[in-house]
Amino acid sequence: MLSTFHSLKKWAEYEKVHYTLSDKDVHDVQKLLLLIMDDIHDVCTENNLRYVMTGGCAIGAVRHKGFIPWDDDIDVCMLRKDYDTFMRVAPKEMGDTYIFMDAHTEPRYPLMFGKMIKKGTRFIEEAYQQANYPLGIYIDIFPYDQTPENKSAREKLQKKTWNIGRMHVLTLIATPKLPDTLNGFTAAVAAFGCKCIHALFRLFHVTPKKTYGKYLKYATNCPEPDSDLYIDYSYITGQNLMIRTKEAFPTIEVPFEDTAVALVRNYDSFLRPEYGDYMQLPPENQRHNHMATFIDFGEN
Repeated sequence: MLSTFHSLKKWAEYEKVHYTLSDKDVHDVQKLLLLIMDDIHDVCTENNLRYVMTGGCAIGAVRHKGFIPWDDDIDVCMLRKDYDTFMRVAPKEMGDTYIFMDAHTEPRYPLMFGKMIKKGTRFIEEAYQQANYPLGIYIDIFPYDQTPENKSAREKLQKKTWNIGRMHVLTLIATPKLPDTLNGFTAAVAAFGCKCIHALFRLFHVTPKKTYGKYLKYATNCPEPDSDLYIDYSYITGQNLMIRTKEAFPTIEVPFEDTAVALVRNYDSFLRPEYGDYMQLPPENQRHNHMATFIDFGEN
């Protein structure tokens, strides 16, 4: 089944348009995501790995007992130790069905978290049209790393890892999608700067392997080894979605559509710093899903 949407201008043109999936496409994506989620849950259960829902799907689990109606993705997070184990064992158990991708397994991949992608599908988002790696219907898997209790030390480390993550992107992509807050002259200057940095990285052999290694060096070596706080360093506002293990685990199981998923036990204090009153529906003009340019559901 193929669904082709409006052709989009190249990233360098910085067209500020939101493209929305049809209700049927959203429903079909959600059905496939549930199948992927069931497989994640099974692998984690069989291998004693902990995962929790995060982001909008965590809100959906609490507010709707399933997907937010217009949502077209699922995000899960795992503590780094569980994440590394999952990315090692899951391909052995389900490698015929899924691609398990992160910067370690795919040198062309520009992000600092993993994806579990259904083979035989295509899901091309506006932001990743330049991607030179497999694109399909996926679930994002975010590793959570131990982070300092000291706020100043944590903010310093988060800034460092975030900047290294942006460097990693620029080793691979000359014209990444810029924030929507940039437009006109500032967008043009930023785009030119990205191209220059990309060229310099190529000239001086700054490779993705080097930047990813540097990222892991800082992200996985907390200066406070007894800290009980964990953070997603790949997320710019990661401090708003931190996990304190003594409060988060053991997880609770909650209904999600026709299945059940894991949430942190203290889900309200987990979600509220980032989303505020998440039980209230946002205005209709803020109900966006991913800006997909092409979808192929494959033989499912």
